Amino acid sequence: MVEWFIKTSRRIWLDSIAKLVVRLIHPVLHAHHSPEYTARAVCVGLFVAFTPFFGAHIAIVLAIWLITKTAVRRLSFNPVIASAWTLLSNAFTIVPLFYVFIQTGFFILGRWEHMQSFETYRPEFEQTSYANTGWIEVMSLRILDLLAEFGIPLFIGSLPWAICISVAGYFLSLHFIRRHRMSQAQ
Repeated sequence: MVEWFIKTSRRIWLDSIAKLVVRLIHPVLHAHHSPEYTARAVCVGLFVAFTPFFGAHIAIVLAIWLITKTAVRRLSFNPVIASAWTLLSNAFTIVPLFYVFIQTGFFILGRWEHMQSFETYRPEFEQTSYANTGWIEVMSLRILDLLAEFGIPLFIGSLPWAICISVAGYFLSLHFIRRHRMSQAQ
């Protein structure tokens, strides 16, 4: 019975991830703009997704879009596609992402004595003393507490991840868009 439950829940989880990936990739492959325009959207969305500004990702994408649309038109991108790609960091992935960002930040800053295992870090995020509040409020307050305690390592640690993942996302999406369009033309 337990094995059946584990297999079923794993399959449901994998199915939901597959649906999310399809929802993210389909607009990229079928966009009517140039491949570079769409790939820039993926790049911006991934960059913003891997920053610690959880909850403000779409607003940040829109601000970047407005700046590029008015000041640097050749770098403009599709804000809808970029906003969709920010969904990779969400309420379910924020704890492991913040952990990786904080540990990377401690490593970059040379604070090796502050680095800790995930098991010792998780209670920092999960423990709460906020009575009579919903989970969204608790999560928001806890994120603010984490930013106050780990802000600099969190921000510095997120930058290498955001840069590397967004650059890889740009080139991969550009490759797949071009390949998809060539196969559609034939």
